[in-house]
Amino acid sequence: MATMNVLLDSIENTAATAPDAPAFRSAEESATTYSQMWHNACAIARGLASVPGHGPVLVLGPKHALTVECLLACLMSGHAYVPLDVELPPKRFTDIACQISGATLLAACDVPDALAGVLSGADVLDARELLAAHTTAEPLPREMWVTGEQTQYIIFTSGSTGRPKGIEVTENDVANFRRWLADFPIVREGGRVFLDQAHYSFDLSEFELVGALTTGGCLHAVDASELADYRRLFADLGNSGIEVWVSTPSFADACLADPSFSATLLPHLRLFLFCGEALHHTTAAKLRERFPGAIVANTYGPTESTVAVTYCEVTDEMLADPAPLPVGRPRQGTELAIVDHAAGAPVAPGQTGEVIIRGDTVALDYYENPEKTAEAFFETSLADGTKTRGYRTGDLGFIDEDGLLHVQGRLDSLVKLNGFRIELGEVEGALEEIPRVRHAVVVPATRAGRVTSLCAFVVVGPDAATGPDATVGPAVAAGQDATGQDATGASATRPGTANVDAFATARSLKAELAMSLPAYMVPRQIRILDEMPLNANGKADRKALAARVSR
Repeated sequence: MATMNVLLDSIENTAATAPDAPAFRSAEESATTYSQMWHNACAIARGLASVPGHGPVLVLGPKHALTVECLLACLMSGHAYVPLDVELPPKRFTDIACQISGATLLAACDVPDALAGVLSGADVLDARELLAAHTTAEPLPREMWVTGEQTQYIIFTSGSTGRPKGIEVTENDVANFRRWLADFPIVREGGRVFLDQAHYSFDLSEFELVGALTTGGCLHAVDASELADYRRLFADLGNSGIEVWVSTPSFADACLADPSFSATLLPHLRLFLFCGEALHHTTAAKLRERFPGAIVANTYGPTESTVAVTYCEVTDEMLADPAPLPVGRPRQGTELAIVDHAAGAPVAPGQTGEVIIRGDTVALDYYENPEKTAEAFFETSLADGTKTRGYRTGDLGFIDEDGLLHVQGRLDSLVKLNGFRIELGEVEGALEEIPRVRHAVVVPATRAGRVTSLCAFVVVGPDAATGPDATVGPAVAAGQDATGQDATGASATRPGTANVDAFATARSLKAELAMSLPAYMVPRQIRILDEMPLNANGKADRKALAARVSR
């Protein structure tokens, strides 16, 4: 059987059959065609051929076509790629780079000065120089390509010890994921334009890379500068022709804050794909209202199972049910089990337990970390006897009578306050059920290692003054961060004349929470934000919020 790499094979085929089809574009770059992308990937791969061994290669780059071409070049030259964000703090960069023995770094941009010292012992290659030195468009021999159970990429995620851990995803994992993704609505038609927003160091980006580039589609990238300037972002989106939207719910919430985010701005948008965070009723309902011709789909899956393993489309019936939205049914080749975390035994049907994934997209291991690998990964079989890998997710959930998975948070997001066990996601969900709340994140306040109270950070909509006793004024709408606190735990935007507005809003929200949650689950502090801070992965930045909590 011929050597196969589904990503490389697909791009090579499109470059041959539709060479002028666009593969990548952005507001900063003119369109890169499939023939240009393939040519450049081949040239860079020839420069990488001199790298000894088959170890992983660090790829540093922004949201540019050249960065994507570097990822492809790694695979063609027999190396897994380790994508790194140019905005990574030096310490984080060091924590990752030091885990790759004899690291080679392939740079698709100038290396920031802050990282230069970190790379003193690494072999640094400039992709632009490799392109200039290797003008041939001939691919390297297929025998060199990453294939089968060889590692395709390593994504580093936060570790419980504070040191990031690398997740090794194989080419087989990606090929099996692609087989499922390519049959999604809209995606299956081929040639669709995908929003390319998640950085390549976040595995959500594989939805875009694999979805677009294996189906003859185009990536429309938005970079960090646009995400910091929503006026520029919306101008770009209006000219993008995006048909498939891939992001976290938090990023969609931020866009929904502007009334112009609608089918008028994005008339071709036909599919929303969400992953990485809980999708709440308010977000889904607003999207269905503003984009009546688009499907809103919820998915679920940790990085350790290759992006996502479940899918479902949000329906009117789901939105009418106040229970949290389901995340879908498992893909073919994946089986889910709900077990008691301590005992490992299956729980009764419909009961909550730890979500276990068994299937042909479960990652290989944690890179060079056998202890953590043994804790989370295991060898198992599917119901038909097929040997496969399994993964203990640490997520809490249950499967309903229709076979839909519901995720209810994480084992490590359970906190104990005054003897009561509280799932932070449940409190967040209750807040987001309040119509004027656009987004909510709840974090624990701790002292001497003990949880002493809960603090909620809330982004409210323009109708924030409609709740009981709320009289939100200009300062709240302007979005100053909350710093003041009264005897009830309500927080104000800032000391001064506008405090009463924030106090009233916080009291109103607490009063409404008290109607649906027991008193011990109602946060002591509620802080009003203009925008929820997001991390580089587009998720709510819980670490930044936790640093603001009054102890």
